[in-house]
Amino acid sequence: MAVSLRHLKIRHQILVVTLPPLFVLLCAVGLFFYAYWMAIATQQAASRAEQSLARGESLLRNLTEMFTSARDFALTGRPEMAADYQGALSEVQYNLKVLRSLEAETPPQVIEVDEIRAEIERLNNNWAKPLVDQVKRGQRPDISAVLPEGENIMASARSKVLRLISEDRAENMTTVDEARRTMGRMLMLGVTLAVLLGAGLLLVTRMVTRMIGEPVLQLISASEQVSRGEFNPALPPAVDNEFGVLSRSFAHMTNVVRREREEIAALNKYSEAVTQCTSEREVHDLLMHWLRERFKPRQVIIFKLNPQENFLEVVESLVQLPEDRRAWPVIEEPHKCKAVRTGRYFRVNDVTAEPPCPSHFALPGEGSYYCGPLIAGGIIIGAVRLEGLKDFWTPERERLLESYLSGAASALSNLRLLATMTEQANVDVLTGLYNRRFLEDYARKLLAMARRREQPVGVIMMDLDHFKTFNDIHGHEVGDRVLRQFAKTITTSMRETNLASRYGGEEFVLLLPDAGPKACLLVAERIRLAALHMVVPSVAERPLPQVTVSLGIAVFPEHGQTFEEVLQASDKALYESKRGGRNRATLYLPLEEPAS
Repeated sequence: MAVSLRHLKIRHQILVVTLPPLFVLLCAVGLFFYAYWMAIATQQAASRAEQSLARGESLLRNLTEMFTSARDFALTGRPEMAADYQGALSEVQYNLKVLRSLEAETPPQVIEVDEIRAEIERLNNNWAKPLVDQVKRGQRPDISAVLPEGENIMASARSKVLRLISEDRAENMTTVDEARRTMGRMLMLGVTLAVLLGAGLLLVTRMVTRMIGEPVLQLISASEQVSRGEFNPALPPAVDNEFGVLSRSFAHMTNVVRREREEIAALNKYSEAVTQCTSEREVHDLLMHWLRERFKPRQVIIFKLNPQENFLEVVESLVQLPEDRRAWPVIEEPHKCKAVRTGRYFRVNDVTAEPPCPSHFALPGEGSYYCGPLIAGGIIIGAVRLEGLKDFWTPERERLLESYLSGAASALSNLRLLATMTEQANVDVLTGLYNRRFLEDYARKLLAMARRREQPVGVIMMDLDHFKTFNDIHGHEVGDRVLRQFAKTITTSMRETNLASRYGGEEFVLLLPDAGPKACLLVAERIRLAALHMVVPSVAERPLPQVTVSLGIAVFPEHGQTFEEVLQASDKALYESKRGGRNRATLYLPLEEPAS
């Protein structure tokens, strides 16, 4: 019974468990009304018995009065006796009528009343009334002759009345005893029903508490477990009532909370990892890994926006691109990518039914795809496309994906900002060449690598001839213009593997990895000649004089074991170029014998 009750709706459970006490209550109410009816019926029966007894006694008195009045009138002839006779006769007839109505529910006693009526009518018609009428006519009857007949009839009627009175008295006592016994039984039955009702209410309370209280307590305990991070709480059994629905809803909510917490934990782990990346390639690889693990896509393509050449280039792809796109994996017009053009995501849940992206770059033939922009500081720096099954992109997945893309965009923005700041810290603002601090750091690393590989490193120190005088005559603005133009001349005269820097003022230093004295002399001579033919833009009417440069060359490890030693050797060689007439390149000689 308990198992079947558990599957009922709560209102049905309460109805079922309350039916027995309700039935007992209804029985008690019925018993109350029955007892009330019995009390009224008993009271009415007792009242009728008492009234019948009183009427019987009154009938007996009136009958006796009627007999004696008729007898005395016959003996004395006094008129008042006749009046008494008539009055007594009326009372007798009235008592008989009332007595018959009182005894109507008792047929045997009705018969007795009718017999008494017949005896009284016989007494009146056959004896009293003729006797009274004879006296009223002035005749004197023989009392001794007629009196015995009247007494016989009177005795018969009297005996019947006495018997009726005796029966009414006995009936009254019987009714009272029966009422007492009935009320006793009613009392015992009422007590029994009260006990049953109390037990039923106790049972109902216990059953309702168990059926309603236990699931509520289980849900409270489960909610406390979930609040502590325990996502496998003990829930009420899966029944078909409201608690079953609540249990299933709670289990669904718990699973949602668990998944969200897992997603948040994974997203935090991803955010921590992506902030530790030191290159854009590392960010792209990490983003690809997490998108593959969290979304299980068919394809992931990461695009990078090239602002100089204005195109979107594929930098990462989960699955190899189609053959016609491998050689040139580029969207040449970025505005055709809706995600880049609008700065918002673009989603196609069914590629066979919805219009695709206008770029038409390696679009899938079935399923769905999602393309989201990479935005950093309000600037679009790329886009990411994920391909999946049909109708794969739900609002929850879209919000989660946007979090991953936002984290990657922030990391890429920070790396670019860091690169810009690093470049600004290491680059001379005027000339665009590296500054002295970067030169010294880079040179120490380069010499350490060259020492392990046993390779030479050339150092060329350059100084513009008579630059101070030139600056004083033509002004600092023109001087700055000369420095910028000379920096461009150096850059165009060296290989990409070389590093040029502004050492200070009009002094410049050039590092040449894996370059011996002869190679350094060739580069130095190329720079010297390029400086002679250098054209500096001028707004002045008179042309600027020709610019020359003096150069000093030293080579590691031949001229020093540290960068400071090699730099000092090249400075000495530069001094020899100045002393030798300027506009020349000099290789450092340990014996201080200059060579041109």
